[in-house]
Amino acid sequence: MRWFRSWRVHERREPRIEFLGEQDGEPERDLKHRLTEVLGSFPAVRRGYLARVGFAPSDEVVVAPCLASDTPDPKLVDQVEKVFRRQFAKGTFLDILFLSTQQEVDVARVCSAFFERAV
Repeated sequence: MRWFRSWRVHERREPRIEFLGEQDGEPERDLKHRLTEVLGSFPAVRRGYLARVGFAPSDEVVVAPCLASDTPDPKLVDQVEKVFRRQFAKGTFLDILFLSTQQEVDVARVCSAFFERAV
């Protein structure tokens, strides 16, 4: 799994993550709608989820777009960050996860995709 923390974008690898469920509410539905437009313009993205994610061994829980994509794309990270920044308070961090095949299976157990590319 590769994930990126926006504002000062950097890549990091986590040894273990847990998908805790879907994040949903009015602001999140608006974010999902806006992200759907962005994800649709990147052909490598197959599906997108907005999930609560826990990082082990820490107790940190974040809400993150989790993307099933052929390749992590820095341009995609920039576009997702721009959408997020327009909607949420300055200084709020956004984690973006690029999922492995097994991680997508795991997240799909607890979260519905808000974006799915038509085949």
